[in-house]
Amino acid sequence: MDFPVVIEKLTTIIEGLTNEITALKGRIAYLEGENKALRQENGHLQEENDRLKERLGLDSTNSSLPPSRDLYRAKRNSRPKSDRSPGAQAGHKPNFYQLQSPDEIINVFPEACSCGSLLEIDPTFRAEQRIEIPPLKPHVTEYRLYQGVCQVCGKKKAATLPKEVRSDLLGDHAKAIISALSGFFHNSKRDVQQILKDIFHLPISLGLVSNTEKRVNQKLKPCYQELVQHIEESPYLHIDETGHRCRGEKGWGWLLTSREVSVLKLASSRGKKILQSLLPAYNGQVISDLYGAYCYFEEEKRQICWSHLKRDFLRFAHSRNAALTQAGNDLGQICQEVFTLYKALKNQTINSLLFTRRIRKLKKRMLHILKGVLQVPDTPHAHKVAQNLLKSFTMMWRFVDHPEVEPTNNLAERQIRKYVVYRKKCLFTWSQRGNEFIERILSLFLTSRLQKLSPFLKLESLIAQPL
Repeated sequence: MDFPVVIEKLTTIIEGLTNEITALKGRIAYLEGENKALRQENGHLQEENDRLKERLGLDSTNSSLPPSRDLYRAKRNSRPKSDRSPGAQAGHKPNFYQLQSPDEIINVFPEACSCGSLLEIDPTFRAEQRIEIPPLKPHVTEYRLYQGVCQVCGKKKAATLPKEVRSDLLGDHAKAIISALSGFFHNSKRDVQQILKDIFHLPISLGLVSNTEKRVNQKLKPCYQELVQHIEESPYLHIDETGHRCRGEKGWGWLLTSREVSVLKLASSRGKKILQSLLPAYNGQVISDLYGAYCYFEEEKRQICWSHLKRDFLRFAHSRNAALTQAGNDLGQICQEVFTLYKALKNQTINSLLFTRRIRKLKKRMLHILKGVLQVPDTPHAHKVAQNLLKSFTMMWRFVDHPEVEPTNNLAERQIRKYVVYRKKCLFTWSQRGNEFIERILSLFLTSRLQKLSPFLKLESLIAQPL
């Protein structure tokens, strides 16, 4: 074979191999880039998967989710089943029916003896009562207004209603029943109409139900203003908020309460301006959660709710990060010990000196753990929560130096539940007048319950007062 031919073939082969090597290098570079992109995508997906798994473990015990949104309710009931049988337990104080003052007495005597002789009746007796509610019928009073003609001047003169008789069709007691059915017991206007027709034998229109609420709303205005004034002068307040809708538009319901008075305010905003309008110059102590709007109040006069702190601690404990889980468990133990110490102090099983010393140790331990959370890598949400808690650290312990301040906001949580039940049953309001009626009627109800008074009797007395 000629040498030039061999050289030509080798050159061709080398060029082919060079081109193939170049193509393979390009392929390798492409695959390396694709592999890098897939690794990055896989990392993002892994982070998202971990985040979603953590969110899947959220419920009402470790987040702000309401109990109605718990996905796995059975999981929450982790307490072991009790060995006790249902019903009253041994040592339970019995609660028997108390005999009422009878409206009718029927004496029942034993029959004659089997031998035919008469019995000598013992003056003592055993009383048994049977109760019945008679059919309800409205009491209708008809005023027949006549007119006459003067026999001297010929002028006509028409009779008018007596001064003590109002122009309304319904009396005060009927208005109180309608308002209580609507406001206290969360019945719709159609339900109120049906109840009045079927039970009270009083057929009225839906418009009259609405107009009755309007008249009662005006009667409740002075009482509501007094409650607001009492709230402004209270030495401490529990405050909470929840969602509200008026004509389908989103709003908020604010609940301000002490141990004597509760006030509900429905507003279109969740911002500080609502607190500024309700409490323009409040100087007392405020118990609330960590929501930013409460920064309107001075830090020296705020107490952070420990029940909300417990949720944050449980969320740490349910994390997939082992270090964060340990920190959450330790913080949860501190929270439980705070509750135990506070209860013991209230029950006077420990003195205030021992209480203060134990709390001082818990503060140091908690501060150390929260700072340690900031050192846990790859947990940005936990860092944010820990930073927020450290910023609010002094506001967690206001109850230690102020006995009138409670460590939790449970009072407001319990009080606002009444409105939450109303919202779930009646959904929303349709006007500003509807908002005012709900504010005033529920504030009256909650305040009466706090003061251990009958809300209906209080409502009836307010309706009877002249404007």
